[in-house]
Amino acid sequence: MQNVIDPISPSVLKAELKPGLRLCETSHGGFEVYLVDIESAPSVLTEIGRLRELAFRSNGGGTGKAVDLDRFDEDPSLGFQQIVLWDPAAEAIAGGYRILMGNRCVLDAAGQPQMPSAHLFRFSEEFVRDFLPVTAELSRSFITASFLKDAAAVRNVFALDGLFEGICHAVAPASMEYFFGKVTFYPDYPQEALALISALFRKHAASGLVAPHRQRELPPVPDAGDILCHPGFKEDFRALKLAFRQRGYYIPPILNSYINISTRFRYFGSAVNDEFGDVTEMGLLVGLADIEADRYRQLLMPKP
Repeated sequence: MQNVIDPISPSVLKAELKPGLRLCETSHGGFEVYLVDIESAPSVLTEIGRLRELAFRSNGGGTGKAVDLDRFDEDPSLGFQQIVLWDPAAEAIAGGYRILMGNRCVLDAAGQPQMPSAHLFRFSEEFVRDFLPVTAELSRSFITASFLKDAAAVRNVFALDGLFEGICHAVAPASMEYFFGKVTFYPDYPQEALALISALFRKHAASGLVAPHRQRELPPVPDAGDILCHPGFKEDFRALKLAFRQRGYYIPPILNSYINISTRFRYFGSAVNDEFGDVTEMGLLVGLADIEADRYRQLLMPKP
């Protein structure tokens, strides 16, 4: 395993985060959100790779490289951009997301999209034809470790929210209709808890549009049917959270964020990621028209 590189100087980062790249100032937390790529902000990309690797290693994942950057970050012809959450007070990157607007996606010789999820999932012809051109793929989300502990934990409440504000500002002018994202479960996450979450989404949101190359095998949970016994997703999710409290489990923050935004999904299964610490990646598609939070819906409305 390689040592992670030293931090990039804040002055170098600030010089690259030019006003023309800024998407918004967040409603809470005092963050700024920028949309950059390898050509507009190469040093910012290097710092993102450093922070990603630190964040993912701390949870049992990571690439093992000095920076977590791959061809999707480094090849501008593939169309990927980075949502950057910047903390002006600390002069530091607080978090980020990698994003690809589907109408910029390049297909390979087999007709599969050249994007990170293709290593984990196979996309049907219907998805590639009807959904991909209007879908924004989200990947490599992280919150910088310093915002997850000590006094900064209070601001962490606003960090994921701020990232999603930025995503809304990015996709609104791009005419996207869906988000496609993954929820990562690290190897130390309780397998019974993962099995229950998977059962919730299989019951209410299973879709054959996309399928894992290798589905994670999970243990049976004898009382899953007793917990998930309600007609609707919201009722079953409430029952699941109660069961988790009783058993000492937790819902991953990113999944909580998705469910706070919408409770209507298409679920594509839970894939094994053998290139990223053997984590499990749950694939979810969310329609922008199904987003229930009024504040986000307003951000997604076309501007006159």
